[in-house]
Amino acid sequence: MSARPDVLVGFMGAGKTTIGTRLAELRGGAFCDVDREIERRTSRSIPDLFTDGEEAFRDLEESVIRELVEGAGTAVIALGGGALGRHGTRRLLAERARVLFLDAPLDVLWARVEADGGAGTRPLAVSRHRFEDLHLQRRMLYMTAADAVVDATAPPDVAAVACRDAGTVRTGALERIGELADGRRCLIVVDAPVADRVPDHGPRVVLPGGEQVKSTATLELLWRAMAEHELERRDLVCAVGGGAVTDVAGFAAATFRRGLDWASCPTTLVGQVDAGIGGKTGIDVSAKNDVGAFHPPVAVLSDPTLLATLPDREWSAGFAETLKTALVAGEPLWPLVASWPVGRGPDEAHPELVRRAAALKERVVASDPREAGERAVLNLGHTIGHGVEHAAGGALLHGEAIAVGLAAALDLSVEHAGLDPVVRDEALRVLTRQGLAATAPGLAPDAVLDAMRADKKRVAGRHRFVLLEAPGRAIWGVELDDAAVERAVTRAVA
Repeated sequence: MSARPDVLVGFMGAGKTTIGTRLAELRGGAFCDVDREIERRTSRSIPDLFTDGEEAFRDLEESVIRELVEGAGTAVIALGGGALGRHGTRRLLAERARVLFLDAPLDVLWARVEADGGAGTRPLAVSRHRFEDLHLQRRMLYMTAADAVVDATAPPDVAAVACRDAGTVRTGALERIGELADGRRCLIVVDAPVADRVPDHGPRVVLPGGEQVKSTATLELLWRAMAEHELERRDLVCAVGGGAVTDVAGFAAATFRRGLDWASCPTTLVGQVDAGIGGKTGIDVSAKNDVGAFHPPVAVLSDPTLLATLPDREWSAGFAETLKTALVAGEPLWPLVASWPVGRGPDEAHPELVRRAAALKERVVASDPREAGERAVLNLGHTIGHGVEHAAGGALLHGEAIAVGLAAALDLSVEHAGLDPVVRDEALRVLTRQGLAATAPGLAPDAVLDAMRADKKRVAGRHRFVLLEAPGRAIWGVELDDAAVERAVTRAVA
């Protein structure tokens, strides 16, 4: 997103060198593995250097990292597993780099290290027990230092794209708008509730937020503002707000002068975990999001402290999308969401919640950027949910309607995909703790079914559902007979 180097952190076996090499190619810059650089400079192996004592090695490591980060020649830097133990290194990276945490389950990491020679090449991997202890010690250190989490179990080429496109989730993230602008004209399109939280980096258009802004009238307003401020194709649009604002501003950027760069700066939970990520932009004409474009942002900047300003109802609505993401992702996000307390939970837990949810979407989008296959899993609960939202005529927030659709999809998953009813019931308890209803009484089933017929994802006039076999195992393209769909919709509005 800027001249900041990408710094890859993670435990032994995360694939930092392999993924980092591919990421550097995508960025068109140089890659440096700090361990290999230290070996080159000293003509000694890492295990040999450790014989001088770990503290001496960490001193040398920190000096090399500082030189690489502060220099201008390296786009991607891979750190050794323990480098973040130094306070000076953590502070340097927070100020001068974008830190990406490559995460994978412990069993995957241990298997990779064993296959690579175990303790013979990794002096701290002397035993499985020691390995587990170190992983536990360092995991939160990586999470705290990271701007983003990336799924390191993905194929390296996919993981590298996810790294390139990963958003920044950090207190003060909006301050990086200035780095993005970097001498370009910058138009800020901002949601009214957070207008006073945006740094002054250019003229602004303030929108009221909510689904009603996704209209042709708003598009024209934004196009005229871009013309008035003489934005050229090298310039930048920054969309700051909820999912509706990022959707419409991103679409305006995609279509003005045949495409301007834009940055997505989501300020709501639904925006930070889903709507503000992935580059799908659009407005509502005959149905939700039926006019739009794939136009990925040049950066995603999410400040989780802004979630504290959300009304309770909007937090809860956003949590429905978080639950959907957790069910699709499986571990470690599903246990985190399944055990989430009533309401917002502790503020200090919000960054991990957002980073892990964003990591799932970023991995899926990296593997299927134009929704030709796997990306469909992100629509779990949305087929019926969008129909409920449209039939409710504005009485339900997007996330509230998705909660209803998600409950219906889980019922269908039990009936048609073998989902354990225990998982469905646990997910419903999560909705209840967030004050979300699993049904929308009073809506006419025919109204929901009529709205579903306008869904842009229908194929040959039929819906293709996303169902869940188990957390982490979603299947897409499932065609259900009309009677099953009608029964599910009738239960959803009963």
